Amino acid sequence: MNLRTKLLLSYLVFVAALVALGVWSVWRLWDMGRVSKLILSNNYDSVVAAQDMKESAERLDSAALFILLGERERATQQMLEHRRLFDAAFDKAANNITEQGEAALIENIRHDRQSYYKLLEAFFEPAAKGGTINESQRIGGQYFEQLEPTFHRLRRQCDQLLRLNQSAMLAKSDAAVESARRWFIITSIINLSLVVVSLILAFFFAERIVRPVRELTTVTSRIAGGNLNVKAEINSRDEIGLLAAEFNRMAERIRILRRSDLGKIVVAQQTTEAAIDSLYDPLLVTDAEGKVTKLNRAAEEIFGLEAGNTGKPISEVARDNRIDAAVVEALSSQHAVASESVAAALPLKVAGTERAFRLRATPMRDEEQQLLGAVVLLEDITHLRDVDLLKSDFIALASHELRAPLINIEMGIHVLIEGAAGELTDRQLDVLYNCRRDCEKLENLMRDLLDLSKIEAGNSAPHLVPTNISALLASAVESLKPYVQSKGLTFKSEIPFDLPFALADWGQVERVLNNLVRNAARHTPRGGEILLTAAHREAYVSISVTDTGRGIPPEYLSRIFDRFVRVPGSQSDGAGLGLAISKRLVEALGGQITVQSEVGRGTSFTFTLPLAHQPAAAADQMK
Repeated sequence: MNLRTKLLLSYLVFVAALVALGVWSVWRLWDMGRVSKLILSNNYDSVVAAQDMKESAERLDSAALFILLGERERATQQMLEHRRLFDAAFDKAANNITEQGEAALIENIRHDRQSYYKLLEAFFEPAAKGGTINESQRIGGQYFEQLEPTFHRLRRQCDQLLRLNQSAMLAKSDAAVESARRWFIITSIINLSLVVVSLILAFFFAERIVRPVRELTTVTSRIAGGNLNVKAEINSRDEIGLLAAEFNRMAERIRILRRSDLGKIVVAQQTTEAAIDSLYDPLLVTDAEGKVTKLNRAAEEIFGLEAGNTGKPISEVARDNRIDAAVVEALSSQHAVASESVAAALPLKVAGTERAFRLRATPMRDEEQQLLGAVVLLEDITHLRDVDLLKSDFIALASHELRAPLINIEMGIHVLIEGAAGELTDRQLDVLYNCRRDCEKLENLMRDLLDLSKIEAGNSAPHLVPTNISALLASAVESLKPYVQSKGLTFKSEIPFDLPFALADWGQVERVLNNLVRNAARHTPRGGEILLTAAHREAYVSISVTDTGRGIPPEYLSRIFDRFVRVPGSQSDGAGLGLAISKRLVEALGGQITVQSEVGRGTSFTFTLPLAHQPAAAADQMK
């Protein structure tokens, strides 16, 4: 018996128990429903008919009293109507005889009804003719001596019929409750019995299945601890038994390989390759010169087979120049390079579907710290990107929906300040000016949120082209110098004129510089200095903005690029989004941004841009 059959048998036991319990429960529910229906069909109609007969008899008696009062027309109309209703109720009761003694009551009611009808007709005839006072007195005597006693007898018969059926309903209801309680107890006992039996069988089958697995696990642990002389003693013929036999064969081969030094080397190499191939995320390995030496299976789905890519430069294998730049930077700086934000994710196609990957490049060294190469790991963050897109869409929608009301508020405040609603006092103007300043802050916050959501959602993807960084920085210095000088600060720059072209977006780099310089100006006291520098660093251009301001406390350095982070004591009115936007812009450009600060001495923000690989003639033309 194989493992699949054992599992199916164990499951079938539970299924059979559930089916049996379900059939039993359905049967008992159907039986209880039948009892309830029987009560309604046997007695409820008779109870309603008896009540209707009593009410119609009382109305007929009222009609006779109307005759005594001289209301003949009304009495006749009421008599005919309720005689018809009484007959209908009587026929209904006569056709639904279900209880002992009910037939006799029906016959009594039939007899009393006929008697009452005859007396009633005889009572109405003299009244129709009219008469003297003596005749009226005779009719009154006829009512009290003959008609009223017959009415009371008829009503008592109807009342007995009503009580008979009500008592039967109560008796049947009590019987149904008792039956329900009894079947509830029986069903509970059956349910408990099935649970106990199922648990016993579950433990039995689980033990039968798990015991060989436990034995195999114990042997595996002992082999992993270095004892290769153990064997798995499992005699079953199912899949676990076959696995144990193959496991014993594998252990034998391991014992043979272990006897030689070559075996040790082979084991180490196979273990390393198996570990790399088993990684879910794509992984590339290069040598110290940046040539590909290894791709795992996940990477082969993106870049092609390992055999066709081994020995090629990473720039030829990678489909995104940011991978090439990260490898070059990791090899040159011998430090890990990582893009943490979702906005900097690499869009690569896997099996025809575009997925987002987070890039991590780490240098490899031997025991003597000699550089061996680099490892590139592409972490699949497609799910994070999708979640981030939802979040960004929500922020963008909320910010967009708030802009129109905010603009209306600003226009209203402007109209009030201009005096359209009449002359205002100085105190009222101060309140309106404060409101306008707060609205401007809120509008800036919403604009930053919209920009941040667009960047994170990939809707503001940079237009990467070879860019003259020297010209870009010179232009930025000219545009920012008046703002810095208006703060009472000195603005200096050290920009080499022969910086290489970088792959960048002119507008987005300008925005990053604008954020960093304005941030430095806000946190630097008057008389301080801001320095903008740039340098060529291997495969990238490094740009730094340094100030002599208050500095950032060490506990805030690790999250200074997070959203809505503001250093206590700062006098900035911003929302803490400028540095977060700058970080995502730089990472989207394929670079990195870092910060160094010392409290009381100043702060330095540095970001990098990858170099543009272009012919010299094209570079001269762009210059």
